[in-house]
Amino acid sequence: MYSESHVRPGQLLSLLAIITLWCLIQAGVATFREAPLLQGDFLDPDSYMRMVRVAELMQHGQWFDGMIARANAPYGDVLHWTRPFDVLILMVALPTSLVVGPEQALYVAGLAVTPLLHLASVLLLIWALRPLIRPTVWFLPALALLLQPGALAYSILGRADHHSLLLLVFVLIAGFMIRALRNPLDARPALLAGVASGFGIWLSVELLLAVALCQIVLGLGWLFGERERAAQSKWYALGLSGVLLAALFAERPFDNLLDPAYDRVSSVQYFLAVSLLLFWRAVETYESRGGAASRFIGRAALSVIGTGVVALLTTVVFPLFFSGPMAEVDPRLAPLWMDRVLEMLPLLPTDRHNLGRFVFYLGGVLLIILPLLKVLVAARGTSRFFALVFVTLACLLFTLAAMKHMRFSGYSEIAFVLGFAVVLDRFLQWSGRIGNDLLRGLLRGSFIGLLLIGPLLVGGTLMIRPAGAGAPATPSAPGCDVRQMAAYLESDPRWAAAPQTVLTFMDIGPELLYRTHHRVVGTPYHRNAEGILDGYQALATADAAAARAVIEQRHVDLVLLCRTSAERAFYAPAGSGENLYLQLDRGTPPEWLAPVALPDGLRDQARLYRVLR
Repeated sequence: MYSESHVRPGQLLSLLAIITLWCLIQAGVATFREAPLLQGDFLDPDSYMRMVRVAELMQHGQWFDGMIARANAPYGDVLHWTRPFDVLILMVALPTSLVVGPEQALYVAGLAVTPLLHLASVLLLIWALRPLIRPTVWFLPALALLLQPGALAYSILGRADHHSLLLLVFVLIAGFMIRALRNPLDARPALLAGVASGFGIWLSVELLLAVALCQIVLGLGWLFGERERAAQSKWYALGLSGVLLAALFAERPFDNLLDPAYDRVSSVQYFLAVSLLLFWRAVETYESRGGAASRFIGRAALSVIGTGVVALLTTVVFPLFFSGPMAEVDPRLAPLWMDRVLEMLPLLPTDRHNLGRFVFYLGGVLLIILPLLKVLVAARGTSRFFALVFVTLACLLFTLAAMKHMRFSGYSEIAFVLGFAVVLDRFLQWSGRIGNDLLRGLLRGSFIGLLLIGPLLVGGTLMIRPAGAGAPATPSAPGCDVRQMAAYLESDPRWAAAPQTVLTFMDIGPELLYRTHHRVVGTPYHRNAEGILDGYQALATADAAAARAVIEQRHVDLVLLCRTSAERAFYAPAGSGENLYLQLDRGTPPEWLAPVALPDGLRDQARLYRVLR
């Protein structure tokens, strides 16, 4: 096992190089995306909605009231997000508020929080890898994490998204688990891994996958003869349970403390954690008495029985648990919206473009898995073995998850970097025996370039569509400038005097909430199913009476068409049909909608209609 000594002074230059590269990458991505960040723009609807949520918490201080009253008008909407990331943004904003006003400080925090988390993940990775690699090998794995596209996508300037914090927590879990698995007698890192896992689930229940990974690897260690793994698993489950209990009290008022929810931390996940704690406590007791469980067959039987009992109890108490976090989502949302969300799409090589995406995000894992397995086999019987099992299974588990939903690609990339570090260390040791400096340099450069740059180049090339292939006959309209439209709605006396309810494409809703005092119907979140469905029904129907019924029920004042390609695709009728959206897009509304003359900069981009009553 390698030393965990602190970074030596000679390595400070390498750390400075990593920080410099991080700055260059962040600046390069911001420039490439041409995002006018200094004008108050964020990069996606989630970022705008997060800032609306944090601003309301800062203004009103209603910790338990997560209602966004101006969404899903006139009923309001409660998001499935939790408070830790909100608090982090406020903490980042605090020092800035000493120099500028609170609103500007909040904006700067939203802009910078995810890049800072990205850098923190890279620096934390150096710590996580210490037990696995030699102290001099950490630079290239740290650089590799900077270059991973899935992790970087959630961590760029202007994207205030809690997924960047989830990725940091996963690195933390991996670091503690690697330390726990190297020494079955050390329960402290297992406890801390459980604490980190509980915090991850508090952020998002998607980190239940990390809990499953930790339990599988600890369980394998116990199954194959390391009795002390039962105690480590108990401490892991104790840390997990303790944080989830704290999360229940932090997220819920006492009167609905135990209400179940599958898409956010609740009594569902706490019940599972306590069940795991009780199981491992029973196993520890059985092991201490030297019963039949001290043999492989006994352990195998006990693990099957325990897993079955926990699964059965969970199913009986919470029947929808194994249906996943979207178990309670209206099924009508899947074909209408969720199946079109980029991060929910599978990473499967079904055609040239999708093969490119698959290689771009997951190609590194495919290249590293066989060399990693070779290192794993060679380490059998050593103290590194189960730590390497953890890295290998992490690569496999999160790659399979990413093939189902693209949003898991960041975890798969972190697992790849862990595996890359192990294989790189082994390769450098082997190639160090080559006496010819030129040959050794060529081999090392080719090896590193193949693993780090190869998937990006090959995947990026495959994603480029050949000239003329699939190109639209006419270029699609870019759509309206939402910032400019919001400024108009805020400045025109007709709309500025009192909040208006705006019916518009759901992806525009969060930005309108952020930039105006108006209300919207649709927002792109699964708990706002009724707002999404009503907004779709009103504009996608050819029945003017049905559309007006929805508009009256929702007390809609204005109907806005931003005319983006995504908006047109969402409301496109089947075949050559007709619907209200197409009528409004052509400028031929029904008699109960009056066109609003827009300023010159918006007239050719958008359509705005006032509801006549």
